[in-house]
Amino acid sequence: MNEADKQNLDRQNLDRRNNAAASTQRNRWLAASIMLLPVAVVLCASALWWAVQRGYIDIVGALGTHNNGQLITPIRDIEQYPLRRLDGSAYHYRDQEQKWSLVIVGDASCADDRCQERLWLTRQLHTALGRRAQYLRRLYLSSEWPLEDKLLDTLSSEHPQLTVLQATAPDLDALAGSGSDASASGSPAAFYLADKQGYLMMFYTDQNTGRDVIADLKFLMKQSGDE
Repeated sequence: MNEADKQNLDRQNLDRRNNAAASTQRNRWLAASIMLLPVAVVLCASALWWAVQRGYIDIVGALGTHNNGQLITPIRDIEQYPLRRLDGSAYHYRDQEQKWSLVIVGDASCADDRCQERLWLTRQLHTALGRRAQYLRRLYLSSEWPLEDKLLDTLSSEHPQLTVLQATAPDLDALAGSGSDASASGSPAAFYLADKQGYLMMFYTDQNTGRDVIADLKFLMKQSGDE
């Protein structure tokens, strides 16, 4: 083998070593990227949720999603307000099974027709969801305590799946927007929708139909994988 052949062979060996080193480097970067991808997704999702929660980003508006309920901006965190069950024990939303919630704000009697209609409507909506009903709960919040016996009897017999909770009047006013939640037409909030983390994100008025609420719930459940 002459000198020229040796030099050519050396160049070929060097090229192979360089190619192997470059390939190894690419594989390392690819492996690192694959390992870091879930972390990046979680960080981006957390940052996006933080921005949405504080009202910096209107993600629903940006996506052009049509919703029938009235959006609450910024959304309100149920966990910020101490809630108690009928037996006096503390209720922590995020300790419960993750579900969407229809939240009704009422008094100790729920004697007027509108309050009764809201209880009835939300129960029918829950049933109408069919297989998706397992992803929804209903909450009744009142600052008046204890509830009247007649209401307790009604809830026990006709609404056994409804969870009754107590909040102080100032907390309930803050959570429900101090009564300021109203549609563009001036209709006040009838009940609220909370997401699975416990954020009030939307409200409905007595002008909304059951179809309106069902359409929103099905859309949101589909987007969150609740099928």
